[in-house]
Amino acid sequence: MVIRVTAKQIIFVFPCALRGYHFRRSTVNSQTQYQSAPATMGELMRSQKRDAVRGASMFMAIVLYGAVLIYTGVHNFNLMTRTVAPDQQLFAITALLCLEGAAIFLPLAIHFWLAPGPQRMVGYVLYAANFTIVIMNTVLDAMTNRATIIPDWLRLYATFILPATPIMIGVGIAFIFLLDPSKKIHDARAAAQAASMDAMAIHMREAANRPDINEAIQAAAIKDMQEATVRVTGAKIPRLPAPEAAKPMLSAKHTGRVLKMGSDRKTAAKLVKTKRRK
Repeated sequence: MVIRVTAKQIIFVFPCALRGYHFRRSTVNSQTQYQSAPATMGELMRSQKRDAVRGASMFMAIVLYGAVLIYTGVHNFNLMTRTVAPDQQLFAITALLCLEGAAIFLPLAIHFWLAPGPQRMVGYVLYAANFTIVIMNTVLDAMTNRATIIPDWLRLYATFILPATPIMIGVGIAFIFLLDPSKKIHDARAAAQAASMDAMAIHMREAANRPDINEAIQAAAIKDMQEATVRVTGAKIPRLPAPEAAKPMLSAKHTGRVLKMGSDRKTAAKLVKTKRRK
């Protein structure tokens, strides 16, 4: 096989290949220079300055977030104390912990725990719902304290939804645990165990039709019946003949064997050899 290459193709291909070679070489050289270039004192100082600013910003964000929770917690506590009896004001603190604790737990869970997908989506939805409840509680408590006219929709919320808000948060957290990826491993193990139990039940039903199993059960039943008769009558009864199900087993193939009963109820019937008479 002969491959023909014209001069025009060589003139077109060679510059392209040369440009690609120079591009790869320049990229490798720039990466090598970037990796081998030592960090200067100015770069280290700028990096430390950025880390310090980042740390201060995070600290301020935590302080501000805590101040928001304290502010909303006061309003939530005022509302929750109105939903319980005067002698049960302590239980209003549990509702406060559900709402304010969810505002702390959910951001940490979304950042460090919740897996991408349905679990994280439920976390986002629950976080938004929790802050919506907190905002509505704050507005409702402020309007109540100022003795202003409360709108009908907010009055409806205070009557039917406000007492159940801690339960809503608990249901959302339960869904987060149910959607955890580790549950898939548990479900797979449970499915394998259930399949093995079903297979065992099928084999047991098939084994119940075997002649030797039926003979052993019938022999045990005969022995129990004999013992019950002796206890009732007090007289020994003669040995009962072998069951009809066992007679086909005593064919020419089993000549020289007899059915021997066990000494107790737990011992099954056995086929043992006997000495042949000469």
